[in-house]
Amino acid sequence: MTPKDLAIIRRTNADDVRCVSWILINITDPEALDAAIRLAGTVRWFDDGIDVDPPYNLIVSTFEACFDPTRRVYPGSRDRAYYSGRAMMWIRTLATCKSEELGRTFPLSDTKYVAPGLDHDLEHLLQVTYAAWSSDLCTLQLLATNPEHTPSHLQWISNVLLHLTWANRTPFGYEFFLDHISRTHETKITFPLNAVLNRLLVWCIFLDSPVEEEALKIQDKSYDISSFCPSHCSQDSLPVTAWNKFYIDFPKRSAQQFVAPKPNVNSSPTCCTV
Repeated sequence: MTPKDLAIIRRTNADDVRCVSWILINITDPEALDAAIRLAGTVRWFDDGIDVDPPYNLIVSTFEACFDPTRRVYPGSRDRAYYSGRAMMWIRTLATCKSEELGRTFPLSDTKYVAPGLDHDLEHLLQVTYAAWSSDLCTLQLLATNPEHTPSHLQWISNVLLHLTWANRTPFGYEFFLDHISRTHETKITFPLNAVLNRLLVWCIFLDSPVEEEALKIQDKSYDISSFCPSHCSQDSLPVTAWNKFYIDFPKRSAQQFVAPKPNVNSSPTCCTV
């Protein structure tokens, strides 16, 4: 990725942040609000410093208004509940990446809300946000994906996991993650390509292979796989199922090669830097 590409991403993101904030504060049209809330869960808050003030309380109140007194979603409010919940978690995640003190200024609800039956994405999101007070529990919930989750949800969750791992906000090491990968394989989850790449970057971080911060700024990394993974691999040469197999097999091989408990091991993986 060239400096020009990064400059375009930064400029676009700065515009998006201002636009999202302005709409949420000044506009009452429901469709415009829903669009802004969706964007609030993906734009890069705090990239220009920690003085940026997201309209967090408005997003929280929007989220809470989606639930009735029994903590169940009002009819017709499911999407707004899901995307406002994502926005809350995303803002807190990026704040926590800057500093744990900043992250604590964006508290998540300690209320246990209930997702509609068989709504696996919203149910998982509610579990993640409820557990966010504990880095241990939050990481466990971020990893607790299942085959019923949609590709969009798996991609977004993997992006949250990548950011927290990069900022050293996840408490577990490579052995725990390797065990999780094995269990993921047993449950037959097929991750979307971008989620596979995010999780490979997480693994490289565990192996002390540097992942540059610029890699985090790209929401969808699948557009240029060669920037993130071995040069002989490409989206054209490997279908999604093959990339999932690569995701399962790579950590096992790399753990044996790079994390063996020998003091003279100097090798390090080079496939995941940008």
